[in-house]
Amino acid sequence: MIFTIRTFLLALSALALAHEAAAMFEDQAGTYDWYKQHVGFTASASFHPSKPRVCISTAQAVVGCLNLRDGSIAWRKLLGSGNGDLPSSMLLLPQTQLLITAVDGYLRAFDLEGHLKWQRRLPSSTNVAQLVEIPESADGASKVLVLQNGGSQVFDAAEGTELAKHGALPQLDRSNVAAVVVGKTAAVLAHDAGSSEASLAVLDDYIKGTAKVETLVLPAGLSSEVAASSSSFAALTADGAALCVTSLEGEPLAPTPVRCKPLSELAPELPASQSRKLSATSSGFVVVNADPAAPGAALLKVEAGGDVSLLRHFPKAVGVSPEARAEEERVVGLLEVSGDGRMVLVVASTATGKTLQEESYPAAPSHERHVGQAPQLLPSGVQLGTFRKKDRSTGFRALVSFNTGVTLFVQQGVVVWSRDESLSAVKETLFVDLPARGVNGTALEGTSGTQVDLNTRFRYQLLGAKIQLKLNTPAEAAEFTQLRGALSDKNLPVRDVNGFRKLLLALTSTGKLSALHNGDGRVLWSRFFSPDSTPTRLLPWRSYHDIQHPPQVLLLRETQPGAYAAVLNAHTGEELWRTPLSYGVAKVVPLHTPLHEGSAEQSLYLLVEQQQQQDVSSVPVVHLLPDTAASRSHVASLRRSLFFFMQGPERGALQGFSLAAGAEQDGSGALAVVRVWELALPDSILATAARDPTEPVQSSVKVLSDRTIKYKYLNPNLLVVATGPANGAPAVDPESGDAGDVLSAEVTVHLVDTVTGRVLHRQSHAGARGPVTAVMTENAVVYFYRDLDSGRHVATSMELYDATNRQFSVLDYLFNPNSTQPVSSFATTPVEVISQSFFSRVVPTAAAVTRTEQGITAKQLLLVTNTDQVYALGRRWVDPRRPKKQKLTQDEMEEGLLLYQDTLPLSPLSFATLDKQVLGVRGTRVEPTRLESTCLLFVHGVDVFFTRLAPAKGFDSLEDDFNYALLVTLLAGLTVGAVLMHHMSKRTALAQKWK
Repeated sequence: MIFTIRTFLLALSALALAHEAAAMFEDQAGTYDWYKQHVGFTASASFHPSKPRVCISTAQAVVGCLNLRDGSIAWRKLLGSGNGDLPSSMLLLPQTQLLITAVDGYLRAFDLEGHLKWQRRLPSSTNVAQLVEIPESADGASKVLVLQNGGSQVFDAAEGTELAKHGALPQLDRSNVAAVVVGKTAAVLAHDAGSSEASLAVLDDYIKGTAKVETLVLPAGLSSEVAASSSSFAALTADGAALCVTSLEGEPLAPTPVRCKPLSELAPELPASQSRKLSATSSGFVVVNADPAAPGAALLKVEAGGDVSLLRHFPKAVGVSPEARAEEERVVGLLEVSGDGRMVLVVASTATGKTLQEESYPAAPSHERHVGQAPQLLPSGVQLGTFRKKDRSTGFRALVSFNTGVTLFVQQGVVVWSRDESLSAVKETLFVDLPARGVNGTALEGTSGTQVDLNTRFRYQLLGAKIQLKLNTPAEAAEFTQLRGALSDKNLPVRDVNGFRKLLLALTSTGKLSALHNGDGRVLWSRFFSPDSTPTRLLPWRSYHDIQHPPQVLLLRETQPGAYAAVLNAHTGEELWRTPLSYGVAKVVPLHTPLHEGSAEQSLYLLVEQQQQQDVSSVPVVHLLPDTAASRSHVASLRRSLFFFMQGPERGALQGFSLAAGAEQDGSGALAVVRVWELALPDSILATAARDPTEPVQSSVKVLSDRTIKYKYLNPNLLVVATGPANGAPAVDPESGDAGDVLSAEVTVHLVDTVTGRVLHRQSHAGARGPVTAVMTENAVVYFYRDLDSGRHVATSMELYDATNRQFSVLDYLFNPNSTQPVSSFATTPVEVISQSFFSRVVPTAAAVTRTEQGITAKQLLLVTNTDQVYALGRRWVDPRRPKKQKLTQDEMEEGLLLYQDTLPLSPLSFATLDKQVLGVRGTRVEPTRLESTCLLFVHGVDVFFTRLAPAKGFDSLEDDFNYALLVTLLAGLTVGAVLMHHMSKRTALAQKWK
């Protein structure tokens, strides 16, 4: 009987612990995280010759293909850093079905399924390479002509073999280049924008011929708009008022005299405009006004001798496609866009100007709420394609990309799909609190939650219990997932008590500010800025302790012309005020002690003015923002602790500055600063890292296993500087200056006090090279570098402790808080450095640290890997005190130390981005919640990813989908079982007494 009772109780206990036994169920994936894939702003596109796909290259150095049916990504490759600052070119060869790209100094060929066929190095990684398809010759091989830095190369498209290479000509090393191949002859036109001279080179044989260069003198300076048709070149003048044309004629080919003709004579109906684009056709050229205020396009034909005539004027066109082939016709697509976003696509013959098709399309659907002036839709690219209709006639379709990042695919009067790629260019992010429930005056829109009855909630709990006990059917699992989404409150547009729901502000490099709900990534509002007023920084401005006032954020444009500071309402996007700046900003120095004004906390910033010519003796000019009497008084109280540093004009130079005495009293509008130190480091600066002064520190001491105490060195002015040979530079022997061996390369890490410029510690690594990635938190420094001898990446960890001899008394700590002595940078404090190195399996390109509200939770290093993922590495693994022995003692185990291993672990379950690849990661943002166990992580690059992190697990909360019904059922079962067991035991005892 006793055995039966124990068996029953053990079974109930096992059921009660069933929920704890599982870490994450398959259906929970995506509950707390979301992921959005992008390709970037379309730079060029070509339709797949045999599949329903369109292949594109983007400004973010991505090349790939999209499915024409739904716009999904068929495949994509990142060919650069994804920052949007790399010049790129793309060429689709239909005959060989190859995609040729020139990005980041490499010429690559992909098949149309995304497989790399070959790769070749180009002379330069910074200058754009012009790709020109060479028509198939008698041998039937496709060839590609590559122009870069004034030189030319010819490659076999199928194999990547270099067939010819012609030396660089200085006359062709210009910013604007156009080329054309006629038979075996190649001609190249090059000029600089604004120059009235152009160089024309004619290569009689592009394989083994010689180039003849001729200088063309023009009556006016040329713009950057240049194009090459089948046998002629054209360029717009700098003011866009005239078109200059020269043709190639004769045998051998030679240029005709340049003729510049005003467009007012060529196309009298074309309105004057400063925003004109030029494209080439097989018969001539197209000039289009990319200006909705003055639209229009002129289709021009080049006659023999270089004469230009007007074929047709299109009065409403603002965009034009490259020439496409439609059976026997050569056509272009001209796009008209109305103010409400509706479009008209006109397809015209380039030989006659005749309209072959004209279709109207509705505006692309938008679910965003735009704040401020509506964005002006301008097509940045139009790609025309053909398809076969059911009646066997030829139809036309187009891929249209706009300046706002929206890409549309239109066909037969319908917008088939659209993609918003604006978030692929995010560069600044900021978390702010959502409005409180019941607060009026906010314009945030979103679902207010689904109203469900008690039966639905009971059904949800019942299904959860069946799924955890593995008693469910596939249909019930799908129903449970649907109910969980309907009952979840993570997408409510109001703040929650745990601080999980936040408003995520994302500023893009293209001038769009979006407010995302971190629950599902939907855009609550967005605001556009024109190209000449695009902000460069997004910073916190003003926060309130009450729930009635919305937080405010600062937008700063640092570059001239047009520098300004503006403040927005974070909940609505409304601009509260804007002030122009008469100077450019070289550096923004935040004051980490805010100004308290009633229930508000005002952030203060020092704006370091950009100097035209910086030399060693120059002192920067500093401005205060906001410049008010209260802020100046606050700065005066903090003057003795305000210091900042800047890199000097020379290699490896650092300079430190502080505010001069009485600087806040100066009525000139600027704060006087003085240089307090200079530091000349021997090599180039590879990386810097500093501790966030606002980072919470739970304890300033560390208790060791032997119960002794070490005081952490928590200097808020500490700067980590890594120096060494510049990335990519050859190793040089420092004594002889000759090329050195592996060990002659050296990476040195300096710990610099930015108050005095004193180097507190210096550590060198022989046989090491950059790039270096460094991060600092509390008293710990971790940095990564490449070890040339082993060919592996190494992580070095340092912990800093105050080595001052102190007498610690518990009684003083409890009853005499003034017994502790302050630590000052002006007093020489001995620093104890404990260091250890480990091999790293991951190759980090950036690093961050998790952050919680009180700093109690164990921290994790967030390493951005070269595979575009984020790896969460526990700080215990890089503890420099990990003992080198066979077995830990009991005290060491109690302290949480791990045995030393020379290689850091790599666990697939430790990737914060799960199984997702965030293409081209540019930055991370970590935000604490009100629960000590949890923080929020947002990763942005070409893609964006959001998730919750719990470095020490969720020790202070239950899961959102915790099955309370199962818990109540098990408790009730335990209660009933206990009562039954008590009754049965009494009956058994009574029966035994009667025996």
